[in-house]
Amino acid sequence: MTRVPTEDDFKGLGPDFTVALHFPDPPASTTAIMLLFHGLGDAESPFAAFARAVNLPGVLAIAVRGTSVLPQSLVAGTDADDASFGQGPQHFHWGDDLRLDGTGQLDDDPGFDTAVQRVDSRLIQDVLITKCGWRYDDILLFGFGQGGTFALALAARVAARAETASKSITDGSPSSKQTADSSFKGIVAIGPAVPSAVTGAPTSAPRLATPVLVCGAAGGEAVSDETQGMLRRRFTSVEVAAWRRPNDEDNGMPRNRAEMLPIMQFLAKRLQR
Repeated sequence: MTRVPTEDDFKGLGPDFTVALHFPDPPASTTAIMLLFHGLGDAESPFAAFARAVNLPGVLAIAVRGTSVLPQSLVAGTDADDASFGQGPQHFHWGDDLRLDGTGQLDDDPGFDTAVQRVDSRLIQDVLITKCGWRYDDILLFGFGQGGTFALALAARVAARAETASKSITDGSPSSKQTADSSFKGIVAIGPAVPSAVTGAPTSAPRLATPVLVCGAAGGEAVSDETQGMLRRRFTSVEVAAWRRPNDEDNGMPRNRAEMLPIMQFLAKRLQR
C-alpha cells in the first residue's frame, strides 16, 4: 500500500546521506516524487529552494546531497560558479573519484558506483519503495551538470540491474513487467555529459523506457547532435531544449520563463501519466 513519506522516514539515512524535503500543500496530495541532484561543487540546499519556487502540485521534492566532499581547492571553476548556486560553505560531488581528462579539466564521468548504490538502495528501494510503497515509475529525476550526468547513469544502472535479475529468473529476455518496474517517470538533465553507463551498454540491450529531456545552451555539447545520438541509442524518448544565450556554451540553470517553459511542459506531461 502506498503512503506519503514523512520526515521520519528519512532519518535513518544520516549521517552520511543528507536530503532536503519539500512537500506539496497538503502533503496528502502527493502523487509523484522528484529527486533533485545538484551540480559539481554545490549542495542540496539551493535545489530545495528551487523546488519550493517551482512548487509542482502533488510532487514531493527531495533534494539530495552529493556523496563526496569536493576539496576547497577545486571549488573554483565548477558548476558552483553559476550565479544562483554553490554559495554555501560546503561543496559536494557525485563521483567515485576526482580525475582529470586529457585537457586538464575534471572528468565528466568519474564513476558513480557509490552514489548509485546510496541513492538507489538506501533512498529509493529502502525508503520510497519498501517502506512507503512507491514505484520507480512514480519518481522523476532532475539533475544539473554532473547531477544530470548522474541521473542518466542512475536510470541506466537501475535498468541494467533489473535486466540481469530478470534473466537470472527466466533465463531469457527480460519480462515486460521487469522493464516497466525499472523505468523512472522521467528525467530532466540540464547541461549533462553522457555517462559510460549509457554509452557502454551492449547493442543487444533493450532501450530504456524512461523519457528524457536534455536542456542546455544551443552551442554546447549537452544538446549537440552527437549527444542526442548517444542518448537516443539508449533511451526510447529523448527531447531537447536548446537555449539561446549570449555565451553559447553557458549551461547554467534556467533563468527566465522561455527557458523554464519546456521543462514545465515536459514535467506536466509526465505528471499526467
